[in-house]
Amino acid sequence: MIVRAQIAWWPDSALPRDAVTINPHFENTAGPFLDAEWEDFADDLATAMATYGGNAYQTRVSIYDAQGTVPVFPAAVVTKLPGVHSASSWPREVALCLSYYSGQNVPKKRGRLFIPISILRSTPGLRPDAAQRTKALDCGTLLANAGGADVDWVVWSKTDGLAHSVSNSWVDDEWDTMRSRGLKSTTRSVATHSE
Repeated sequence: MIVRAQIAWWPDSALPRDAVTINPHFENTAGPFLDAEWEDFADDLATAMATYGGNAYQTRVSIYDAQGTVPVFPAAVVTKLPGVHSASSWPREVALCLSYYSGQNVPKKRGRLFIPISILRSTPGLRPDAAQRTKALDCGTLLANAGGADVDWVVWSKTDGLAHSVSNSWVDDEWDTMRSRGLKSTTRSVATHSE
């Protein structure tokens, strides 16, 4: 059984639009989750991700059946640190890319998660330093260890319906931009120019 976890942090406010998310996939190799297991997995993952964010942000994990018939509703939702927010000092669009693959770095066996700079909790320089890259890699380690022995972090290929266990990950020394994470504008400065 393949599940998608939507992991959301709220670094600036409780507004749903201000959440920053990553969406890793997992396979329960022991078969379908039982009702209580959905909740347990979501709770374990939410605890790990709240800690990863320095316990500074409201953190929510929603678990979905990745192979379910549309519409797919969450099978479990767990929120840690409700109402806890720390204002970001950096543009929300800045992220580090955690790249990963299974066996071979080829299409349908690789994926990417964009870890927000606010979750890394460090000041960005011209290039990500070794500590920032290691912190992003730590997210992969947490995902690989989530759920216990019967749950694997996977690359899920929806087009061919196959899951491949993640074997390798890396983070390079270049910042990435996720424009969809930007804040909504609240004011506008205007100018008039004569011809």
